[in-house]
Parts: sequence; structure tokens; C-alpha cells
Amino acid sequence: MKIKIIPYNIKYRKKILELWNQELITDPLSEKRFLEKILLDENFDPNYCLVALSEDNKVIGFIWSVVRKVPYGDRGTEPERGWIASIFVDKDYQRQGIGSQLVNTVEEKMINKGIKNITLGAYSPNYLFPGIDKNNYSNAIPFFEKLGYEKYGEAVSMERSLFDFVKTQRYLDLYEKVLKKGYTLTSFSLDDAEELLEFLHTHFEGGWARNIQNAILNDEAHETVLVLRDSENEIVGYAQRAIDGSPDRFGPFGVMEKLRGEGLGAILFNEMLFDMLSKGISHAYFLWTSGNAQKFYERNGMKVYRDYNLMKKYIN
Repeated sequence: MKIKIIPYNIKYRKKILELWNQELITDPLSEKRFLEKILLDENFDPNYCLVALSEDNKVIGFIWSVVRKVPYGDRGTEPERGWIASIFVDKDYQRQGIGSQLVNTVEEKMINKGIKNITLGAYSPNYLFPGIDKNNYSNAIPFFEKLGYEKYGEAVSMERSLFDFVKTQRYLDLYEKVLKKGYTLTSFSLDDAEELLEFLHTHFEGGWARNIQNAILNDEAHETVLVLRDSENEIVGYAQRAIDGSPDRFGPFGVMEKLRGEGLGAILFNEMLFDMLSKGISHAYFLWTSGNAQKFYERNGMKVYRDYNLMKKYIN
């Protein structure tokens, strides 16, 4: 089939979004979120967001891919890395090589830019999914395998209702034990700002500090961030929610590595859920975890609602 592949053009925006919501059935986007996540992203480049058109100029496919132009915290611009954040083809035109043409065109552009590896999904800060959903988009796995992409891990999304959330006696005993050691947990205040940002730059990846910066700039941090201090009043942990404007999105959160295993993570997690419930938020979710972190969340009442294969391709 003869098709045209062109850079993104505003005149096709509504048709792209219509097709997105038709084909990516478990990841629908409103026009506002489409603008926020993709078109207004600081790394958006129409040359990496390609539209497939039929001979009569009907939108039949789209690929959203990214090469960083703007540094992302301590990761910088990651000059050898690219992302295919999303791709879809109209079901009436699938299995005709259109998806492959979109991927091959993007890969050629990236290779010319010096890209050495391409990740599926997992583009920060605006990723919608960490990889390929094994249940809802299972056909995408063999599609990308044929194009040379390999699995390098697995991840899950998790959630829980807060209607039945309570502080158990076991948890209250843990909380009392932690308090006796001199730890204090408070809502964020501007007095915390500089120290918290320094804590995050020292102990966690740059994107986490960026989330805090955005919350402060949007005057939301006092509602969405908890700060944990030790007996010497030093910040040793924190928890955040609503990093993308969704009030029920939990995370990220973390504790200084040398203090892990003392129950501080459980304190941050449970107190954040309690704070959410007290504000009338009846649900909590997050998009990505794996391994021991998943086990922690399961112990604390979270359940898996999506499974992903993490995949990438290395360019020789």
C-alpha cells in the first residue's frame, strides 16, 4: 500500500487524537493531556513525531518519539539515547507494513543524530507507560521483536482503593517506635525547599528534584509533599503525589539508603495514603515499579493492574 509519512502538522491533530483513542484503548487522552504530554513537552520535535497518511490523506498511523534537546537533571541530554514513546496504526490498515515504516523512519533519523539505543516507552518526564502492556497490547511485543527490540526487564502499575484504608495496630506500633527515635514527619513548607532539593540531588536521580521544583512553583508542595527528618533535624526521606496533576497518583518517595529497612518507607507511604484519604481522595495508583519495591507495595495493600515488558534496541 502506498502511504505518505510526514512530520507532525497541526492540521492533523484532532484526527491523530481520534485515532489514538480508538487504538490505544486503555490509554485514552483528552485534547488537554495530548497537548500537555506531547505537543508542549520541552523535547517535542515534529520530525520525530510522524503521521502516516493514506493516498487520500486520511490519518492511518502515528508515532511519538523523542530525542532530548533539554537536559534532564543529572542525566543531561543523554545524547546516545532515544525513545519511541507511543505508536499506533488504524486497525483497518494494520499488517500492511505501516507500523514498520514509521519505526524504520524514526530509527533512521535517530541514527543520523548519533543515537545508539532506543527505549520503548519510559520517556521522562512525560511517559504514559514504562514499556509494552503485555495484556492490552500483546501484539506489539512480537512486532517490535521482529524489528530487533529486546526485553531487558519487567514492570507493573499498581493501585488500591482507599475506602478500606486504616492505620492498623501493627502500623501504629511501628510509627510509635519510629517517633521514639526522634524522627518527625511534616507537610512541606518553604523552609524545607533548599534542603529537600539538595537531599534529592544527592540521593536520587535528577527527575525527582524536578518534580519537587514543579510542585513548589505551582504552589502545590504544601498539599502534596511530606518531609521526614531525623533526631538532628536533617531530611532523610520524603513522599510526593500528584506529579502530573492527578491527585490520586502516588509517588515518588524515598528514604536515604543507609536508613532503609527501619520502617521509614512504610511510615511515609501510609501517612501519605492517610493524608490523601483525609483530603477526600479515595484511590491511589502509580505507573511503574518492579522487584523488591513491588513486594513492599504488595505488603502495604497495593495490587497490580497492568504488566509490562521493558524493551529496547541497541544500534550497532
